[in-house]
Amino acid sequence: MTLVKKILVAHHDPKLKRRIVLSLADAGFDVRAFLTPDEAVEAARNEWFDLALVAEQLPDITGLQVFESLKQVQPTAPVALLSETPELALVVKCIRLGIADVIPLGEDLRPTVRRVRDLLNPGVLPDADDSGVTPADLAEVEQTLARMDREPGVSGPAAEAASASAQALREQLLQLTKERDELEARFQRTLHERNALESEVKALLIQQSDASIQQAELTELRTQRERVAAAQEAIEAKARVLSEQRDEIERERSLLESERQELEEKLSVPMLPEWAASAAEVAAMRDRVHKEEARQRETAMKLQQEAAKIARERRRWHDDLDLLREQETNLKEYESRLRKVQTQLEADRVLWFSTTARPETKSPFDDGALREAWQKLQRASELLESERAHVRNDRLYTQEKDAALKAREEQLAARELKVADAETRMTARIAAAPTVAPAPSGPMRTLARAPLEMAKSVFGGSKKP
Repeated sequence: MTLVKKILVAHHDPKLKRRIVLSLADAGFDVRAFLTPDEAVEAARNEWFDLALVAEQLPDITGLQVFESLKQVQPTAPVALLSETPELALVVKCIRLGIADVIPLGEDLRPTVRRVRDLLNPGVLPDADDSGVTPADLAEVEQTLARMDREPGVSGPAAEAASASAQALREQLLQLTKERDELEARFQRTLHERNALESEVKALLIQQSDASIQQAELTELRTQRERVAAAQEAIEAKARVLSEQRDEIERERSLLESERQELEEKLSVPMLPEWAASAAEVAAMRDRVHKEEARQRETAMKLQQEAAKIARERRRWHDDLDLLREQETNLKEYESRLRKVQTQLEADRVLWFSTTARPETKSPFDDGALREAWQKLQRASELLESERAHVRNDRLYTQEKDAALKAREEQLAARELKVADAETRMTARIAAAPTVAPAPSGPMRTLARAPLEMAKSVFGGSKKP
């Protein structure tokens, strides 16, 4: 199956454009023709062409500029320039720019069609019989008819034959004109139908793209709906769990309420005077226990603060000790250097006195710099000793405070153990004692006095039951 080649024509002359379109359509090409370059470039954006034919001069623009615009839209499509008077400079410029060919336009468009065929089908030989009425044939017929009309001397059978031949030619010319008009009308209809079909195809493509976008949006909406449904199910499941937990809490609350009412009913029974006094004593003892616990917590907090302060003093003492050690090391190095200098000076003094015979000569070694250095060393040593004494005093003070703190901590721990043990026993005794009972006597009276005696044994009380 041979595909029909599609050609784009841009020419400003309507008559010449129509002739070019008819010639190319008669040769079997699919042609799109436009009068303005903007329409041609817009058509190139919407359709794909196998060849573009552009006139040399167009309204407000040249064919070379249109060539650049077409190359930006369709880089691979060849472009040919239509020129009525092609010059060598124009041809060279077109070759440099990359234009496929420069085709001359004349009255006969058959060479133009052959050049177009060579551009679209290179290497294919044209048909041997090129039938069809050309403008040259039409012009020759018109000239013959006019010449026969100007010859009045011809008569007889020859004149009748010439008249019949001229009449036949006129009829043939009229027939060809009618056929050409019909072909042009048919071509225009076909062109309109094709444009309408292309518009429908574009609309369908747009609708298809819109449908694909809508399908994607629908898919996304379905996915979101599924996510929302899953989230709703999870929320409902959590709501059910919370509802069950709330019901369980309500049941427990009602149970506790009923138990509280029962206890209130039991406690509403009037107690005996001795039991009431025992309960008051127990409550007082419990308050004392709570106060003692609060005091112990406050004492523990103070002990922690003192321990932190002692730790800070210990760190400061260690820093001072390190500084004193460093000073002591520096003083020892300074003392060793002074001893070396003193030894060297003694050796030089002995050498000088042994070599000098005159005792009245003043010695150069009587300078007091060495004595000042020794005095400076002595003062530094005394300062070091005083600092050491301060550090020893701080160390002893810190050790004493640390020992006192440890003793207080041990006392506090013992008191806490004692109070906890007493509270445990008192709680066990109170829990074991009955709430309502007849007048206590014998073992029951002893049981009533047991918590008070236990508390007094712990806190040293002297009250009698």
